[in-house]
Amino acid sequence: MTLRPLPIAALAITLGGCAFDSELADRAAVDVVVDSGAVVTTETDLGYRLELSRCRVAIDTIEFTTDGEMHASLLGPAWDLLIPSAYAHPGHYAGGEVVGELPGRYVFDWRDDGTVLGQATLLRAEYSGANFSFTRARVEDGLAPDDPILGHTFEIKGTASLDDDRWEFSVLLDQDEGRRVVGLPLSLDLDPESSDGMQLGLQLLVHDPFEEDTLFDGIDFAMLDDDGDHVIVIEPDTDAYNRLRRNAQAHDYYAVAEL
Repeated sequence: MTLRPLPIAALAITLGGCAFDSELADRAAVDVVVDSGAVVTTETDLGYRLELSRCRVAIDTIEFTTDGEMHASLLGPAWDLLIPSAYAHPGHYAGGEVVGELPGRYVFDWRDDGTVLGQATLLRAEYSGANFSFTRARVEDGLAPDDPILGHTFEIKGTASLDDDRWEFSVLLDQDEGRRVVGLPLSLDLDPESSDGMQLGLQLLVHDPFEEDTLFDGIDFAMLDDDGDHVIVIEPDTDAYNRLRRNAQAHDYYAVAEL
C-alpha cells in the first residue's frame, strides 16, 4: 500500500466562503487514519456470508464540513431520489461549509487499520459531515507498474459463502474521476487547544447499520459462477458490477469517527 499525499495546503483566512481568524490557536493539525472496524463479515440480502480479504481504494481530498442539512440519500439509486426514505440517516448532513481539509491523493486498503493518511488542517468549529472524491490509481501514486489497481478505483477480493458452497471473488471497480461522496457522518466539536493526539478514522461500512443493507446486496454469486469452479471475477458492464459500482457511490457506506 502506498500513500502519496500532496503537500498540505494551509487553510487561509477564507475557506468555503466564510471568514475565520487565521491565528494558529484557531487551527489544529489532526491525523486522519484508516479505521477498519466496520470492515466486518456480514450477510447480504440474498443470504451470502461475505468476508473481504482485500479492499483497496484510490481517493482524493477529504473535506470536513459544518452546518450541513439532514438528507436521506444524495447519491443513491434513482428510485431512492424519487421516493426518499421517511427519515434521514442519523448523522448524515450535506451542503455544509468546508472548514477542514486533507488534500492529496491516497491509495490504501480499508483493512489496514491505523494507517495514517495524513494530517488534516481543521479550524475551530462544530463539525457535522465530511466528503471525499474518488479517483483512479496511477503510477505517480507510488505504485509498481504491474499493480492491478492501476487505472481503477477499487481492488476488492473476498469470499462469499452460502450453505455449504464457497466462492472466491474479485473485482476491479471504476468510478468516474472526481466523483464526490458527500455527507459522511461526523460529529466533532473541535477545540484546537485540546486536540493533541486526536485522530479521525475514515471508515468503510460494509454493513449499513441504519438501513441494515450491505455493500454487496443484490449480487447473486452462485449465478456468476458459469464454469462451476467457485472462482468469480466480476466483470464490467454486468449487472453485478453495476450494482456494486452504484452501491459504492452511496454515502451510506462511509463514515468518519473520532478515535
